[in-house]
Amino acid sequence: MNARIRTFHLRTAATLLLLSAAPALSSASAATVRGVDGVSVTVTAPKRVVALNATTVELIYRLGKQGTIVGTDVTGTYPPNKIPSVGHWAQLPAEGIIALKPDLVIGTADNFATGTNPGVVAKLRGAGVKVLVLPATDTGGLDGVRTRLDLLGQVYGVPGAAAALNRSFDTTLAAVKANQPARKPRVIFLYAHGPNDASIYGTSGGADDLIELAGGVNAAPFADTRTLTAEALVTINPDAIILLDRGLEAVGGVDGALKLPGVAQTNAGRNRRIYSVDNSIRWIGPRLPEFALKLSRQWKADFKK
Repeated sequence: MNARIRTFHLRTAATLLLLSAAPALSSASAATVRGVDGVSVTVTAPKRVVALNATTVELIYRLGKQGTIVGTDVTGTYPPNKIPSVGHWAQLPAEGIIALKPDLVIGTADNFATGTNPGVVAKLRGAGVKVLVLPATDTGGLDGVRTRLDLLGQVYGVPGAAAALNRSFDTTLAAVKANQPARKPRVIFLYAHGPNDASIYGTSGGADDLIELAGGVNAAPFADTRTLTAEALVTINPDAIILLDRGLEAVGGVDGALKLPGVAQTNAGRNRRIYSVDNSIRWIGPRLPEFALKLSRQWKADFKK
């Protein structure tokens, strides 16, 4: 209030006006957000959030609200942080999450349905903890990311930040389109723990979305994940093979990948067209356009005709 206004009645009127406006301001900042499980949560500027799934953590960071995260699972390591982990993403401990005293738990449908997790949401809600279930991260591609982003924008009351991030996706996607290869390579994604432990990922999940977005064709003739065999890979005969960064490291780099069953007998192996991608790719997150741009540029150089 202007210091020159000293009249008691004016001060009193201003005070009453502020008091009467306070409830309206409080209610205006509250948001009711409906989860993919059909359960809505009403939140007002959450301050203690347990963010489950790597993509949830990334999106909250992108919205500038990382200071609210008090816990995550073992996947929530990017951007690099010191957020306490409640444990493995497929073995979420309800008691450990409750101990963090969150005013909101945000997780994804695929994580909550995995491993020993079914029932965790009911336990949390039974303990009075609010839980928002976001759409799954292993389906839906970038549209799914946009949906999760919009829901988090509502939770935190920052729809403008969510809209800005959506626009940045569009900018990167335009660059991806401009850098796609002249010839679409037939691609296989291998998930490897070591030289004697590898699988072929099918046409479901984040790897499939990455391949298509970058300008390739997923050559897997099945949707599920199957153990790598020389016969299967030679029959598919991909032009390019993708592994996770840690997978390529685990098998000993490109030379090691060429020793995996059947790889050396494929077009990809003969031409050393072995590529690695970020370890988080099976969970489709906000960096998908960036990963696709890197891969499309590599393929544009390697598959000119």
